[in-house]
Amino acid sequence: MWLALYIPALPLQAFSHTLIESAPVAIFERDGRRPRIVARNQKAARLGINLQSSLAEATALTDALITLPREPLRETALLTRLAEATSRLTPNVHISESFGLLLDVSASLTLFGGTHALQQQAQAISHTHHTRTHVVLAPTALGARWLARAHRQLVVDNNIAPWLDDLSLDTTDFSADLIDELHALNLHSLAALRRLPASELSRRYGTAMTLALARAYGQVTETLPFWQPAAHFAETVEFLDLAREQDHWMPGVEALLLQLQDFLTNRAATSAAINFRFHEGSLKLTEFSLQAAHGMHLASDWLRLFNARIERLPIPHEISSVSLACEHIEPMQFADVDLFDKSRQRDREWSALTTLLKLRLGDGALREPRRHSNALPESTTGTLRAPSNANDSIRPAWLVDPPRRLTDREVNAFTQSIYLQQPERIAENWSHPDRGEGNAHAQRDYYIARTPDHRALWVYRERPRNDWFLQGIFA
Repeated sequence: MWLALYIPALPLQAFSHTLIESAPVAIFERDGRRPRIVARNQKAARLGINLQSSLAEATALTDALITLPREPLRETALLTRLAEATSRLTPNVHISESFGLLLDVSASLTLFGGTHALQQQAQAISHTHHTRTHVVLAPTALGARWLARAHRQLVVDNNIAPWLDDLSLDTTDFSADLIDELHALNLHSLAALRRLPASELSRRYGTAMTLALARAYGQVTETLPFWQPAAHFAETVEFLDLAREQDHWMPGVEALLLQLQDFLTNRAATSAAINFRFHEGSLKLTEFSLQAAHGMHLASDWLRLFNARIERLPIPHEISSVSLACEHIEPMQFADVDLFDKSRQRDREWSALTTLLKLRLGDGALREPRRHSNALPESTTGTLRAPSNANDSIRPAWLVDPPRRLTDREVNAFTQSIYLQQPERIAENWSHPDRGEGNAHAQRDYYIARTPDHRALWVYRERPRNDWFLQGIFA
């Protein structure tokens, strides 16, 4: 026996339940140049919004319509959550995209008290997840799938043929072009289609349609791949020759990240930490991990963090293989759609930027913003305090290499803005005067200066010559 959970308007139900009931909502999908409506709620249907109509036609009917682009990841996440919840009924769960779930419950009927009790259990799980489903039990998987599109609740114990014969062709998986062609021949139901010789149908429309009919009616056994919970990801790319340059082994890293993206996308999961291992045979090993501010699944996002890390800490040896492991996997979390408040998205963008800067500049390069006791805007433009000690020193985001010597005119312009209290002094202690290397008495006093356009600069005065130089620019 197969239990089918059909989710009508899956692209719409993937969004928040509150949004669906609050206003007329329509989900559109781009079909070439012409976006078309693929799902809408009852309020939108009452306003005359039809499925497969263009987005321009739908928006022209009413100004109150809320249109959202289809998000397949939300749909996958919803199906995955239902699969996890219904796996307590049977371990044999099949996720069918754009449809719902198919469960092989042959071995679970006695445990849960029969077909009707099992159907009620599945319906209760759907209500718990705020999902509207059609629950049908039938002897075949494809038959249960087709019947679920036409019936909200149905239990077919033995003979499925009479129930399938009454179905229209629109409830099947046949393509829209094939259904239109069959309608042109005055064929509107499966019963009318079955009256024709199977050999003639196969010759004219191919064997796919006749094979689907045989599976639905139980004449051919059907096997489906069952869903499995997300596991750990671990893959390795090996090189035939030792990769000496980054351009040689970088394609392997990109290939691993694309495999990780496919792995996470198919499971509607994310990860906030991944680990790379760079091998030079059994002689050398370099290992480092990437930490993200929040769960990610796109290869492009991980590649950006990887480039920032590798720019600061390059691999010091040749590479024979690269391994990528992802141990901690979490389900995707989708925030409810808010048409006005974008603060959550801004927080995610700032956290992602902070993570990128830490990988590029180091963990100690960033500091938390300092809050003034007075919240008035003019209080934030006062004089900056010099660091109280060397451990509290701050560094600019961009360094000028080599330092640029400042002219007398520039020094005079900076004099009023330089904070002369408690300068940071750096003395040279690595040169040897006896060998003629440098000057052991050279000292630099570093200050923070402001330009007329309110930019903060890192300048120093070199003693004993009393020359001024520009060393860095603050962000």
